Amino acid sequence: MRKFLIATHGALAKGAQSSLDIIIGATDHVFIIQAYLDGNKSIEAELLAVMEQVSPSDELVIFSDLLGGSVNNQILKFALRENVHVVSGFNLPLLIEVILSDASSPIVEIIGSAIERAKEQIVYVNNLMTIRPNEDEDD
Repeated sequence: MRKFLIATHGALAKGAQSSLDIIIGATDHVFIIQAYLDGNKSIEAELLAVMEQVSPSDELVIFSDLLGGSVNNQILKFALRENVHVVSGFNLPLLIEVILSDASSPIVEIIGSAIERAKEQIVYVNNLMTIRPNEDEDD
């Protein structure tokens, strides 16, 4: 089975999960870690709790918010496992595409193509809406 973890600084992970629930429906194989919201919780302990729910035959795709951030650095301890894949700097289109992907397709290929398409979703929309001078005057 393919499972997913969204791990972020603060409540971003919960917000991403909330958006996913609205757009694709609730899923029981998506875990979240909201680091530093509860000062007593250790990121490592939360990661271990998630890893206990991932069997050796499962694949785990971990999405983190910042490459090189403390959350991502904690995740790297698990990245060398054959069945663990880490993606940093996620956006919602990336989450949707990877989570809804065909579980029989190779995850490495899915992640690669989803990242390319997710980059296309980052757009300065004002540039798309700009009307050139004199366009309206010629009508």
